[in-house]
Amino acid sequence: MNTSNDQVGEIFKSTRHICFGRFVIAVPDSAIVVHGSAELDGRFSVYRGQVDRIKELMSSRLDEAEKERDYIPEDKMQDFSLVGKVMDGALPGQKLLFGAKSSIGYTIHSYMPMGRDLFILERGNVEKKEDAVREMNQFATQLRLRDDNEIPAGQGFCVDGGFVDIQPEYENTALGLRFKHFPDVRFSISMRKNREYLQESSSPSALRKRAKERASVIQLASFFARITTLREGRRQLNGWEGEEILTRRPEYKDDTDAHEFRFFSVGGRHDALHPLLDIRMDTGVKENAKAAVRPSLTDEAALALWDKLLPTIRVRQPSDATPPAALPPKVSLGSMRNSGDICPQSGWWECLEKRKIEGERRRLFKAGDKLPPVLADGGASLWNTLIGNTHQVAAAEWKLLEYDPPSAFPVDTKGAGIPQAGNEMKENNA
Repeated sequence: MNTSNDQVGEIFKSTRHICFGRFVIAVPDSAIVVHGSAELDGRFSVYRGQVDRIKELMSSRLDEAEKERDYIPEDKMQDFSLVGKVMDGALPGQKLLFGAKSSIGYTIHSYMPMGRDLFILERGNVEKKEDAVREMNQFATQLRLRDDNEIPAGQGFCVDGGFVDIQPEYENTALGLRFKHFPDVRFSISMRKNREYLQESSSPSALRKRAKERASVIQLASFFARITTLREGRRQLNGWEGEEILTRRPEYKDDTDAHEFRFFSVGGRHDALHPLLDIRMDTGVKENAKAAVRPSLTDEAALALWDKLLPTIRVRQPSDATPPAALPPKVSLGSMRNSGDICPQSGWWECLEKRKIEGERRRLFKAGDKLPPVLADGGASLWNTLIGNTHQVAAAEWKLLEYDPPSAFPVDTKGAGIPQAGNEMKENNA
């Protein structure tokens, strides 16, 4: 390939769909995808492959929370008794940490470990902590892991490495693309669900008008006059009515010439499927500095890349869903696992605890469940015997007896003698 225009056509011969927020985009297989920040009724952060950092991050946040006590007036301290406290969440391993960055209300961090990843949701100025805790627990139970190339069938929200099926009041998402063949090109998408206010003042024409006026004031009118407009005007984009302006700016001092492309739509009010949309593409970027190197794209190639990407941005549809992954090979019958292990195979498991236990010995678990301890009879301490508590939580060994079809789930294990969340999980060592 001798021209960048030929290369643009070449990289689009093989593409894949990427899910972000409630939307998809088709990108070249060779593109590097960077998920940006997300807002889901709170700041949402993802630490891919860093689940082991949960203690470190919580410890750092606890140190901050202790210092935040200084910002709470003495007469309000009684209203902030949870500052510096940690409580268990609804998700196994989830922790809720309380602080207060102002005297308006609590700041709550929800730490959600899943697989090798750690997800954190932060909400600030929380006045009704009980409602916030309930909502954050609900969020955690609706969050699941997602493969980078998985397109979910549901109507929820795709985040980096995950998917959550909620309808928050506030939500935004961002996505960036980089290209191995064009390392100086940066393509970005920013979306934000509007409320009542529509951000008309951020349109490209409004910003350009202000920039031109500013250039005249600071004696840069000649520079502004040399900007080449490749295309400008209104544009329809899969339900968005917006404004497009594609320019090539000239060299100036240490800056090289570079492309600056933008599409902007204010979107609709209170419509998660029609948010504010801001799409940008810059060339000549090096280490996030614009106009730092010569563009690798000609004007024609830059337009071609832009026009191949934009039309593929749209609301995710059920038909976009990726086929379910093939089921892993079944674990052999007779396999043994211990309490606390993750169940590797959906089916009927038998408790091998020799003592009498509360509930059935033969129980149905699905793959991914945590195999529970049991309430076993006998061996209690003298004190527990005197007060009538003759059962103790005990670790048990479980044996896979037979497979069971997925249609048999979900199974309600409550009341079946399985200790629930909040019970003291201690082995019987009497």
